[in-house]
Amino acid sequence: MAGATNPLPSLERPTKELVTIGTDILTRELMNVEPGFTLITQDGPIASVDGKVLERAGKVLLATSLDADVLTRAVEMTPENLPVVGVGGGVVMDTAKWIGWSHQTPLYLVPSSISVDASVTNMVAVRDGGGVHYQGFAIPKRVVVDVTLVRTAPIHLNRAGIGDLLSIHTGLFDWRLGALAGTVSFNSDIAQVAESILAATLHDAEEIARVSERGVVTLMSGYCDVNDMTVAQGHAQMEEGSEHYFAYLAEKLTGRNFVHGELVVLGAVLMSRWQENRDDVVMGAATRAKVRWRPDDIGISASELRSIIRELPRFVVETALPYSVINERTLSRSEMESLTKGLV
Repeated sequence: MAGATNPLPSLERPTKELVTIGTDILTRELMNVEPGFTLITQDGPIASVDGKVLERAGKVLLATSLDADVLTRAVEMTPENLPVVGVGGGVVMDTAKWIGWSHQTPLYLVPSSISVDASVTNMVAVRDGGGVHYQGFAIPKRVVVDVTLVRTAPIHLNRAGIGDLLSIHTGLFDWRLGALAGTVSFNSDIAQVAESILAATLHDAEEIARVSERGVVTLMSGYCDVNDMTVAQGHAQMEEGSEHYFAYLAEKLTGRNFVHGELVVLGAVLMSRWQENRDDVVMGAATRAKVRWRPDDIGISASELRSIIRELPRFVVETALPYSVINERTLSRSEMESLTKGLV
């Protein structure tokens, strides 16, 4: 999630009200979309789209990248006055949002996994000049979450969805530190809502592991509420703090892309240790959710992990990231080494 800063447009109603969750609902929901719609999808998810739905589509576009020039061409290639339907993963969700927002046409989003929250966030993570810039503000008419479709994704992707909610554990801690340091205002009402989302996530970790309908509802509900809080506050610090900063730097230093939620869970374990903030909460939930997060599991070597940790203080200053425990508490070399105890 992330990256939003004031000001943002307001939402007319809670994001949850736009979401329909059920089993085998994909065809029924999409048959209600105006014929001729533009379908944005990917090679895998398109196989789950009923032929009757495909016949109603006009333009079909396979999403491959969120680079600014690719998104610009996608807008130029698509009709200006017809609905946009996205069926697929995060790249599809953001591509569909960008096209729908650019044309100001009705937008329908159908995530093929619940590994990320892109189907219920409003901004698009545009890649430009080697960085990520959050732009646009798309509000879908409907987000259709078909549990049958979601379960066609590799199970580790769906389990990774817990990462952006477990991050509330460390994100809230950092937000409070920032408020005490005078760098940001703190909203206790927002924090209380975030804590309730975290509690529900911890409670349903086993359901998330099973990708049960209840587990899907828990993740999507949490995503929706975090989005609404982000829009209201103009930032996502209630769920995005030092654990995400770790993830950003890990990708930068290694030059590799990881499953976002898996990397964020690793970051949350490490940063909760840095915060002296009950790393067992994150580790316990990750174990019950059966999410991959340990360095060996996600392909980070011991030397890479130590390099990331050493570089974090410089990175957060150079990139002007919001205040966190990384700014607050400088660790000695031995303390930095202790962060990885039992992990490498």
